[in-house]
Amino acid sequence: MIWLLISILTNTLLLLILKGFERFGVNTLHGIVVNYIVAAITGVCVAGIPAMDVLEVRAGGILWIPVLLGLLFISIFFTLAKTAQVAGISVATVANKMSVVIPVVLALYLYDEHLNLIKAIGICAALLAVWMSSRKSAGTSFDPKYLYFPVIIFIGSGIIDALINHLQKTIPGQEMIPFVFSIAFTCAFLVGVAVISYRTVRFRERISMKSVLGGIVLGIPNYFSIFAVAKALDTHIMDSSAFYPVNNMGIVVCSAISARMIFREKLSAINWMGIALSVGAIAMIAFS
Repeated sequence: MIWLLISILTNTLLLLILKGFERFGVNTLHGIVVNYIVAAITGVCVAGIPAMDVLEVRAGGILWIPVLLGLLFISIFFTLAKTAQVAGISVATVANKMSVVIPVVLALYLYDEHLNLIKAIGICAALLAVWMSSRKSAGTSFDPKYLYFPVIIFIGSGIIDALINHLQKTIPGQEMIPFVFSIAFTCAFLVGVAVISYRTVRFRERISMKSVLGGIVLGIPNYFSIFAVAKALDTHIMDSSAFYPVNNMGIVVCSAISARMIFREKLSAINWMGIALSVGAIAMIAFS
């Protein structure tokens, strides 16, 4: 249970830090790129490098997973940051965490986990909750042209969760998981370096010390937000089709409350209804 709580707290903290980037003038892309090398180093410091090395990961046929995770990490994380900044933390959170339907459906199909009518209704309700919580009324600062951001987050985050679940179930030796995550973070960092290099040549951008510090602050909880999910799944406290909804329910609620208290974010009635529906939908999925 402790790893479930750590996952909820660190994921909530990530969104608050990303929102803070805008307030403190941190370049979002630069901070995210620095964050990934910090997360990779954190993984090695915490878990070390296991006896099996990257060549054995390749030989096991799973090297594609950390590589794909790395590409998704940086692209979805950047989109998540921009959504938090232009639409608010609650919109970004719900779009991110309602993606639970993707790993849940895949777990039901691939791992023969249980599905009943209540869980099926919950999955449908979760999709509706994404739209309701992302919708802004007239006169708010959320430009409708950014509506595709929550959609990208929804799909990408769902694939990330499904890959982590698959990794946890198939990797030969649980001691390899932290190292595989470090490979994924390193891949994300290398992609980010390539993008920054291009922008440096094209637009004369420079990385400020403020962005480096922001990346360091972000990188440590980012590592534990992923590691805690894998550890919680490894405890087998519940099926993955139940764990992800419970985990995401906690993150949605904590993020909404935190955004309201710290950043004074205002939510419309339909946003609150969407958040309430998301909690109900997750509860139906988890406890059916």
